[in-house]
Amino acid sequence: MANLLDRFSKEVIGSDFTIYDYLSKIVAKGDFKRIKDIDVIINSWNNILTTPRRTFLFDPEYGSDLHKMIFEPADDNTVERIKQEVQQQLMIYDNRATIEDMEVLIKPNGKGFSINILAEYEGNQGSLSLSFDDTTIVRVEGEQ
Repeated sequence: MANLLDRFSKEVIGSDFTIYDYLSKIVAKGDFKRIKDIDVIINSWNNILTTPRRTFLFDPEYGSDLHKMIFEPADDNTVERIKQEVQQQLMIYDNRATIEDMEVLIKPNGKGFSINILAEYEGNQGSLSLSFDDTTIVRVEGEQ
């Protein structure tokens, strides 16, 4: 039994030197896509930043409030608030990599923004690009 646990820990989860995860995308050979190292962290960061806070049942503080900033004024103050939100939530929930560079671009129509993040983990670099606009708002339809 211990051999199966060791094998699971090393081959599926990862060793002390390599981290692994699986994406919910089916690849050509029919399995989930296995990712490792910086790609695992980028996937984790994507999940954190695109999950609205107070929507994850067992950890209501998990996620970010970036979706609330879609209709904020297109000024330097909003850009700084977006950067602070990203840095704060990533440091709380997944601080394995460092943010090398972050760029926030307000969309021309003033209804949204995009974030480009360059991350570094053990000498490897990865990038994450996110877009928030009026089509990404979670709509809850109530009784009328």
